[in-house]
Amino acid sequence: MRIIIVGPGALGSLLAARIFLFLRERKNSGADNDDHRLYLLDHRADRAQLLNEHGLRLKDNGRTVVCRLRVTADPGEIGHCDVLFLCVKALAVASTLSSISPLLAPQTLLIAMQNGIGHLAVLTRSPCNTAAGITSEGATLLGPGHVRHCGSGITRLGLLRAGHDAALPLLQETTRLLNGAGLPAEITHHPLHHIWAKLFVNVGINALSAVHRRTNGQLLTSEPIREQMQKAVNEAVAVARAKDIPIVGDPVSATFKVCRTTRNNVSSMLQDVMHQRPTEIDAINGAVVAAGEQLGIATPVNRELVRQIKAIEAAYDRADPAKETIHEQN
Repeated sequence: MRIIIVGPGALGSLLAARIFLFLRERKNSGADNDDHRLYLLDHRADRAQLLNEHGLRLKDNGRTVVCRLRVTADPGEIGHCDVLFLCVKALAVASTLSSISPLLAPQTLLIAMQNGIGHLAVLTRSPCNTAAGITSEGATLLGPGHVRHCGSGITRLGLLRAGHDAALPLLQETTRLLNGAGLPAEITHHPLHHIWAKLFVNVGINALSAVHRRTNGQLLTSEPIREQMQKAVNEAVAVARAKDIPIVGDPVSATFKVCRTTRNNVSSMLQDVMHQRPTEIDAINGAVVAAGEQLGIATPVNRELVRQIKAIEAAYDRADPAKETIHEQN
């Protein structure tokens, strides 16, 4: 099986490192007779060269392991692809699908790992079998090719379109691969339910962590932030109910739980802000605001969070990224 991970960000690097270590262990033990090949695809040739020269470093449970896997910026070097994990930001999905089109054959299984819901319409235009990957794994990119695993959680994989049942065996094999790599995974037949459940968590954590420069766990140390988190999540829940999306459990409690279990994690949006990159605010809180406008549901807390993040992004060229820090707990 030929496995491609697109995007060496925090999640892509975590997946690449864990899968690489698992495949290497199986090969060294003689337990793997299959010809598994793993590639990490980057859109930047300079960074791909850096990772090839120095390896991908995974910091987990207090130790650092160097993974020397194949990294390339040229899809043509890879050839065919069986399973492709798309680990780019939601706003980059359309352009990335265009650039990697040589890899997307009808039998390819593409697993989209994005936050939010803004990218789902784009995926319907993909020529291959498409699935969603909804994960609560926590990872922080410490630098190019250096990722820290900050919290474990379940990853659910589910096919997004009817008529793609032929891809189910490959999805099952991929699920076994993730479990073997120490990343708990299961198949869901209702991926949209879990996409929205994760959206609730992202709505509550990402923007607030970026605005207040706090890790996930540090958000819970402030009562005003907890209250704002609760209101933002409840607005998203109201939108989901109006769209007849089933609500599983208590989304506010689930968000608080993720904050605790990934307490040391630096959210992807905070990482973007610290490195002055475009954020996924439009695909997360912005998607709630847009849906609320269509449905006649007020979303003032999410609207304000979108405004604050947009203001931060607009000031990037005046800020010194070297001075950006995460607020420590007082």
